[in-house]
Amino acid sequence: MFNVTHARHLQIIQMLRGHDHVPARTLADHFGVEIRTIQRDITQLAAHGIAIESLPGVKGGYRLAGEDPIHPLTFDSEQALRLYVLGLLDHNADHTGEDRLPAAGVSQSVREVMRRINTRFHFDTADWYWRGKGSGHLAVLRTAVLTDTALEIVHRTKDGRQETSVLKPLGMVWKGGEWHMVAAPPNAAPARYRLNLIDRVRPTDLSFPYPEGFSVRAWWDEAMEEFGKGDTRVELAVAATARDELLRLSLKKNSEVVLHDDGGASIVLYVDRWDWLIPLVASYGPDVTVIGPDDLRQATATHLATALAAYGPPPAPAPPQPARPAEDDSRLRANYGRAPEEQPQ
Repeated sequence: MFNVTHARHLQIIQMLRGHDHVPARTLADHFGVEIRTIQRDITQLAAHGIAIESLPGVKGGYRLAGEDPIHPLTFDSEQALRLYVLGLLDHNADHTGEDRLPAAGVSQSVREVMRRINTRFHFDTADWYWRGKGSGHLAVLRTAVLTDTALEIVHRTKDGRQETSVLKPLGMVWKGGEWHMVAAPPNAAPARYRLNLIDRVRPTDLSFPYPEGFSVRAWWDEAMEEFGKGDTRVELAVAATARDELLRLSLKKNSEVVLHDDGGASIVLYVDRWDWLIPLVASYGPDVTVIGPDDLRQATATHLATALAAYGPPPAPAPPQPARPAEDDSRLRANYGRAPEEQPQ
């Protein structure tokens, strides 16, 4: 039996492809469902890798992101699009890259294209938000990823230097409003490269065998779990007013959380360095305080004191001016006895 939800997903994407944006109310009325249903549909489509941007406001709604990682020629095919929304790209499945494709009516070429898309493009929806930042390199990188073509790139390092590297592009990841390329130098392990730090890209005439069984999502999840881990223990005291929001942040598996009866919480993190926590903690004001280490606690206090000092004492109120009597003729006297309308132009 044809799945009604999947059919609605297909039609939603077709409507978004044909308009600059479509209001949520328009979609709900078209399908005869509640707006909450449309919101769930959009969330499911985004989780499956379709880049849909939310537009706030009365005239807002939804639109396809300007730089969808999937080549338009692929999704202009009704057959490929239908395979997509019928659950082909199930990012909640295992990471082996094995697709549950229906056998009837699906060509081997379509199967291969969709398999590559499934394993090589990933939307990390943790801390989900959209910055709308594009990259002029995305079309070239997308083609290289799908065709196993090596790239020569010029990119900036953390200390501002430019480096030229030859890389094997393995996939693309959208994280926190920015694109990242997962790529491997020759005879080296994969690494991530932020697209906004890549200055130039040139496809080479070299091809490479894609590593068997490699999944970008599996690699990315592991990389994000290890990123920032260390031996420095940080303990935070969180008030009830900030607990839910803070717990929505991406905590590591070795983080420790203790919930208190008053609605607050204690959170212990193990990080490689703590300086990045200063603005985060400060943004919560008195709702999040540092228990330790002492260096972080003192640095946060200094940060807050410096911010407070930047405002300085409030300006003294201006002394009250005596009211002029009703018969005050000072304006007339300043005009040498002539009324304002008599002044020369």
